[in-house]
Parts: sequence; C-alpha cells; structure tokens
Amino acid sequence: MKLSAILKGCDLKDKTGSVLEWDEMEITSISSRAQDIEPGGLFLAVRGYAADGHDYIDQAITNGAVAVIAQTRPNKNDTGNIILVEDARKASALVATNFYGRPSRDLILVGITGTNGKTTTAWILESIFTAAGYVTGVIGTVNIRYKGTTFDNPITTPDAIQLQKTLYNMKQAGVTHVIMEVSSHGLDQNRVDGCEFDAGIYTNLTQDHLDYHATMDEYFRCKQRFFTDFLGPKSQTGTAPAIINIDNDRGKILAETIAYTKFLVSHNQTADAQTANIRASNIIDDINGLSGTIFLDGTPMLLKTALTGTFNLENILCAAGAALAIGIDRDKIQQGIESLTRVPGRLEKIENRLNRYLFVDYAHTPDALESILSTLAQRAPARLITVFGCGGNRDKTKRPLMGKIACKYADVAIVTSDNPRDESPEDIVTDIIAGIRTEGFCELAKEDLNINPGKIGYFKEVDRRRALELAVMISNPSDIIVAAGKGHETYQITNAGTIHFDDTEELNRACEKFETRFTPIEWNKKDLAQALAQEPVIDIPGEPGESRESGKSFIFSRINTDSRTITASEVFLALKGESFDGHNFILGLLEKGIQGFVAQKGYLATLAPSLMARIKKKKILFFEAKNTLTALGLLARYQRLRSKVKLIAITGSNGKTTTRKITEKIFKTRFHTLATKGNLNNEIGMPLTLLNLSYAHEWAVIEMGMNHPGEISRLSQIACPDIAIVTNTAGAHLEGLKTADNVARAKGEIFQHVRKDGHAILFADDKRREILETCARKNKNISEILFFGTDPESKITPDTRAENIEIAGNTSHFTIADKKGRVCYSIGSPAPFMVTNALAAITAARIAGISSQGIKTGLEAFTPVSGRMKMDQLPNGVHLIDDTYNANPASMVQALKTLGLMAKGKKAFAILGDMLELGANSDQLHREIGHFAAETNLAHLYLFGKQAAHLLEGALERGLSKDKIFWGTKQDIGRLALQHAQRGDWILLKGSRGMAMETIISDMKEQVQKEVYELP
Repeated sequence: MKLSAILKGCDLKDKTGSVLEWDEMEITSISSRAQDIEPGGLFLAVRGYAADGHDYIDQAITNGAVAVIAQTRPNKNDTGNIILVEDARKASALVATNFYGRPSRDLILVGITGTNGKTTTAWILESIFTAAGYVTGVIGTVNIRYKGTTFDNPITTPDAIQLQKTLYNMKQAGVTHVIMEVSSHGLDQNRVDGCEFDAGIYTNLTQDHLDYHATMDEYFRCKQRFFTDFLGPKSQTGTAPAIINIDNDRGKILAETIAYTKFLVSHNQTADAQTANIRASNIIDDINGLSGTIFLDGTPMLLKTALTGTFNLENILCAAGAALAIGIDRDKIQQGIESLTRVPGRLEKIENRLNRYLFVDYAHTPDALESILSTLAQRAPARLITVFGCGGNRDKTKRPLMGKIACKYADVAIVTSDNPRDESPEDIVTDIIAGIRTEGFCELAKEDLNINPGKIGYFKEVDRRRALELAVMISNPSDIIVAAGKGHETYQITNAGTIHFDDTEELNRACEKFETRFTPIEWNKKDLAQALAQEPVIDIPGEPGESRESGKSFIFSRINTDSRTITASEVFLALKGESFDGHNFILGLLEKGIQGFVAQKGYLATLAPSLMARIKKKKILFFEAKNTLTALGLLARYQRLRSKVKLIAITGSNGKTTTRKITEKIFKTRFHTLATKGNLNNEIGMPLTLLNLSYAHEWAVIEMGMNHPGEISRLSQIACPDIAIVTNTAGAHLEGLKTADNVARAKGEIFQHVRKDGHAILFADDKRREILETCARKNKNISEILFFGTDPESKITPDTRAENIEIAGNTSHFTIADKKGRVCYSIGSPAPFMVTNALAAITAARIAGISSQGIKTGLEAFTPVSGRMKMDQLPNGVHLIDDTYNANPASMVQALKTLGLMAKGKKAFAILGDMLELGANSDQLHREIGHFAAETNLAHLYLFGKQAAHLLEGALERGLSKDKIFWGTKQDIGRLALQHAQRGDWILLKGSRGMAMETIISDMKEQVQKEVYELP
C-alpha cells in the first residue's frame, strides 16, 4: 500500500528524509514493535508506559523499516524517513485503519463499554446473533473468537494495529457481525479510533482503574467519549444508536446528554423506569436462573435463562436492546437468550458431585463483588463462602472496601491472593483485612467451625490453591462457594513470573480430595474383635521370632463378601446360603494374598493338618463366627455406631424404595448422606450398605425389606434408627405372614430398636395404623410419633398433610399448611401416591431441621425409580407406565388408578402379571384386581402368568368384554398391545418381581424401533 494512502487523515507536523516521493513509497507491513519490523515495513514509534518506541527507531530501521512515524526525531543526524505527527498513538490507529482498508465499514460492529458486565453482555449478544443466523466475531476480555477459532487476548481492547488486523481477518473469514468490548484504556489510548460502530452499549460505571484515571469523573468522561465520538451523528451511518442502562446513576446522566437515537434499559419498577424501551416485569430470580417477562419497545417476551442475578438481568436487557436496535426479530432474541447456559468466568457454575453450588467469577471491583455476593446471599440454600483477593500494582483503595463487602454478605470469607504482580501477597491481604476489622468480623480457625458450624467470620490464607481447598473442606451440602477475582483467567501473575492457575481446575481438584473423606472407616484387629465379640482364632507372627503383637499392625479398608472383587486390603467374610458357600473360595483367596477372614465356626477344623500348618505360617487374621450372616450384621452395627451418623430406616408394603429415594434427595441438600442403593434392603444388603459409612457422613437413609416375621426386627437391631418410617401396610408376603394385620405387626418391628429421643413416622390413612402405633409406643426411646396423609376426613389430624393436590402433565403439585404457614411443593410424578411418599420424606426432613427451600430442591431433584411408576414413551408416541418392579393388591389398585388418571381423553391399556407370595387368598385377591381393572374403563386388558385365570374371571364378572381381554405369552402381549394402541394412548405394565414384566417393554421398544427403521 502507498504511504500516502496510509497517512490519510493523520495530523502531520513534518517530513524529513532522503526520499521525496512519499506518494510512491510502498509499505508492506506496519508494527509498533521494532523487533517485528520486516523489510518494507512502517514503524510506529509510540510512547508507552513501560517503554518508549522512540528508543527503538534505530533497531526498526536496521530491521528494514523504510519509514517511521514519530513525535520527535531521535537525533539530528538520522538518515531514515521520519514522519513527525502531533500524537503517534492516535496516528497509529488511523494508520492501522487505512492499512487494513477500514474493515469495520463492511461489518456490523457493536461496542460494549462499562465497568462490569461487558463480557457477559457480549456472550449474550453473540448467542442472539448466532440464533439470527449471523456469522459472528467477538473481541473481548476472555478471548478473540470467530468461525470456530479462538485466540488469547491479554487485554480487553487490543492495541490499534492488532485490533484493525483482527477486524480485517474477521472480514476475510466471512464474519458479518462483530461484538467488541471497549475499555476505558482503549478509549483513552485511541485504540478504537477508526472503528465505525453501528450501535453502542453502556452497562454501568463503578469504582475501578483509579490507578489509571485520577477520579471517577475522569473515568466517566473517558467512557462518555465512546458515545460522543463514535455513535449518533459521528457514526458511519450518522444514526448509530446508544443502548444505556439507566438503573445506573451515571447511565442516567449519560442518557440526558445524548440527543440522538437511544434505547433505555431498566429492570426497576419505578415511574421513571417505565419510560425505558427495554424493561423487565414479574422476574423470578433464584439459584437456578431467571424467568419472567421483558418488554421490547412495549412488546412482551417471555424470559427463561440459566443466568442468575440482577446484574445478569441488566446484561440480558442491554443485549436484547442492542439486538432490537439493529433490527433482529424478537423470536431470535428470545431463542438466543435461552440457548446461552454459561459465560466463562462470569458467575460460571461448576458441576460437582458434592451437592455444592460452586461458582467462579471475574469480580475484581467493589461493586462487582457486592453485586455477585448480594445476589448469591439472597439465594443461598445454606451458607455462602467466598474466596477472593485483590490485584497487585492496582488501585489500593479498593482493598479494604472489598474486604468489608465480602464479610457483609458471606458467612465465611477467605482472603487470599489474586494476581499480586510485583507486590507482596501478604501486604495485599493485610490491606484487605484492615477493612474487615473495622467492621468487627473475627478471624476463624478450622476448629471454630467444628464446634460451631454456623459461626461467621474470615480466614486468612495467602496461597490461593490452599484457600480454594479450604473453602471446599469446610463446606456442607447446599453451601455456595464462589471464587472471585480471576474468573476465566488460567494464570496467576506473581513477582516471580506468570504461572498456570485456573480456579475451576483447583475447585475440581479440591472436590476430588474432599470425596476421599467418604471412604469407609478402616478396620484393625481391635475393631474386628470388639464388633464380633471374640478374639481371632489365627493371630500369630508370619515368621519365627516375630512378636505375637503383630496382629495389631493389620489395617483393613473394608469388609467384602464377594470373592470376585476383593482386594488385598480387605477382609473376606464368607457367607453361606442355599445355593452358594463363600467358604469354597477361602483357600484360593489365601493364595492371592488376602490377610483377613471371617468364616463359620468349625471351618478350620475341616482342613487337613498339613494345610493348616501352611496357613499358620502366613501373616493372616482369621475369625470364626457361629453364623457369618449374624457376624455381618454385628460388623455393620459396629460401623453404624462408631460413625456417629443419624439414621432413618424406611419400610412398608408399598413405596419404601421411592420414599427412600425422595428422602435421600432432600437430605443431600443439607447433609452428607449415605443411602441404600438398588435393592440392598435385606439381611445381607442392608449391612453391606452400612459398612460403607465414613466419619464424614452425617445421615444414613436405609430401606428395610422383609418376607417373614422377625426380619425387620433383626434389621432394626443392626441399624439402630433415629427415625423409623412405615409408609403403609397391605396384603403382601402373605405366604409367610398369612394376614394383613400380621404384615403390620412385622413392619412395626422397625420401632423396636429406635434410639433414645427417636421418632416414629406413620401413614395416618393406613387401615392398620393402630397396630403400628401400638408397636411404636412399646419403645420408650421414641419421643414422638408423627403422622402424614392426604385424607381430610382422616380419624387423626396428620402432622404433615397435603392439600390442593393438582396434576399437571407428569408433575403433582400440592400444599402443606401448618402453624408456620403454607408452602407449595411439586414432585415429578402424576401418581397420587407419590405425594404420600413425599409427605413421609418431608416429615423426616422437618425433624432434621431442613428448610422448606431445601425440601423443594430435593423434590425437584427426584426422578421416579426405574420400574416404579416411571413414565416413558415409545418412539411411536404411545405412553408407558413402567411399574414392573413388584406388585401386591394395594399397589395394583394404585397403578390402575394412575392409569385412569393419565389416560383421560385417550385409550387405557393394562398389561398385568401375577402377584406372588399372596398365600391361601391368592385366587380371591387376583379376582378382586380383575374387578378393579374392569372398572378402570380399559380399552384392552392383557394377562400373563398362572394366576391370570382369576384376574380374567374377576374382570368378566364386572362386565369387561371378553374380546377386550387377552391371556398369553409376553411376546404375543407386546405385539397385540402395539397393534391396538395409538399415539397418545397409555399402557400400564405391572407384575411381581418374579414375573419380569419389564422384558415386555424391551420387546415393544425393539419392535417399534424396527418398524420405524424399516419405513421407506
């Protein structure tokens, strides 16, 4: 490019040099870095804050610069082509703009300026542009990105040469719309001169950069320059609008000074705010996001976003205003807002398995810190813990202010380093703490939170890695932890240089370390002997001359009953059943190096003397118990008691698994909770669950199943419940128990071993409630019996009663009213009895002191257990109710009721299998279910099993047409059901566990998928 074209618009002072034909001089490149100059290049000698480009003119000429732009001559005898200008920095912006062909003229360019919110607003606007189908580029604090490529950006607004080059490259790549974060430094240093904007956004102005700007007024005037020099009449079109947040005081001042087109933004409900073009109404703002209505020039638009907080609402409104200003359709604006789920480093949520709300945020100013902390404090389900620091070589007056703000809103503040740069991190932290102390907050020690978990104050931990780890280690479920100050940055600038450091990585690492606290409590010889109430039968040294105390050195990580998965650090307990015997694997495990064993009494006596002699030479610990199943229970009880957890035990004829899962979800919002997994609820499964307890657990939620009298009593003795729940009683397992009353007495055994000051929770509407209540009152340790229910005409008034139950789609909504007021809850199932299960869990949660918000959060996290009233849909649009896990008469009735409820307006189909273990009354009970099925208004009834004859008989007795009933194989049932059911219809599948009714679902899905695949 000709030098004359490059210099167009520059304020020239003088031309010197040997070449007089400036118009003919060809320039091949430009740079303000002498070391980057190549032959044929133009060097721009700019005075910086750390270095002066004039000092490098000779180097640039040596490297091949054919001309130099400068403010002064380097010396009188220079031989280069020096072009003197009034302001080399300003000239460099114009030179760069000319050299790269004024690229912004061919782009839609939106600038965003303000102290806070620039980056988030840019991400939102980018998402809107993408939804509108534009090819978008972004130049911002986090990075420069376009067309799938991303470049690091060390400063918010690049220097003028790099900026124009970036715009040029974007244009060449086919970008049509560019979003640029415009900093006050960029404006003051003329970096954006030459850029032609199509719209500009003002987010806010708060204290920052006072190490650069002398006063806030000077800082504001610098920002104001963007709106006076680049928009409105001075823009390319002469009409480029301004989008201004008038909820900010300086924003109001700015708006009053602008005479050209402007879009005013406000989320307030004041009279002044009603004049805003872009405003919000009826906003719901919680930890999970924002929802409500925003008005775009008077037209309402629904808002739903994962972003949270008032400041993010302002960012959304600003982005929406800019999109509207440049003519983007409202539906694309809505789509763009909803599709954005995260902004890197801007209140960015970090997923984790600890049930904490972890955030990283770039907040490094007093206002930004106050904004995010006040937002999170209002939404915190539990405590708010913040980790923050202040940058070195920056405005020192911010430090005490930020210390005060952190402790004002956070329950626990951890003061640490940020980017200390050339300053001592200790000195920076001291400045911060000086502000904290003026407010009277006390410094904490870890021991303080052990004694009083609710104590508030601050920690001092200069090492940021250790500070983040400390935050995680002192946290509890549902606590919010926010790491403020660095956000998206992946480095830390120290006086020793720049190092890799990422808050997100460090929080994830701390979470992984925290999880190790939940490994099961270890076992030594003394523990095993005390739990089993006996000494080992083999406890001798492995080599002659070793001390007989060597057994004390044994440390085992856990108890294991599975020879296939056991490791060398575990104790093997040999169980013996009807079809298996763990003792058969002991000798093989000895050879594999297993050192701890619990076997049935007399096992060693069955071994040959020579084999015993070899065994005794091994360094092992060997116990023999009268019964290893009993020994398993003793070990589990010992683990349960030494862990010092509180324990909830749940049993019942129906709903115990669902109630356990709901309870687990609720309790995990507040406590470190261990819960039964799968169907581990019997005399083997429940002890194995308890053996997983650690010292870090606070509650255990245990499910208890049974088949015979006495089983629940034994399980209760092992578990020692603090809260015992019986969900309901019905005719189940009647082969062993004969009558439903006996079922109630067997379930009531759960109360026998409830610990001192314990609680019993019963279903108020249970027909056998009095039997259960009698069982509970026999244990004087039970301090209170509480009832739950839904029947307003119940004989007793429930302590937890649901009112106004409404079904909407697959969700049940209900209200609980008591002396404390009315609270509305929801659970993700349309089955009415799911509400009853939820009431049992809610009653336990209230005993534990869990808040209404915690209960709501837990209920929202619940999803139905597979095979237990789980709603599903086939690819052809037919709805399924999967209740195949088990069946008894009461649960059959509930399932058929739910089918009738869901299929309103559509056809209902029931696929029913046998109910097992019903004893002598099985035939009659199946006939009664046939009666109920006929009264459910079924389109078709499909039957499978030996008892199907009695179901069929009962259905016919109550008038169900014979041509609507089919009794046959699972394959035929699935095939016929698919032939009869149409899109939108509902099919219930239910039967006892032994009937494996879920295989019909698998066959149906495979068949429908095959039909869809084979369509032409």
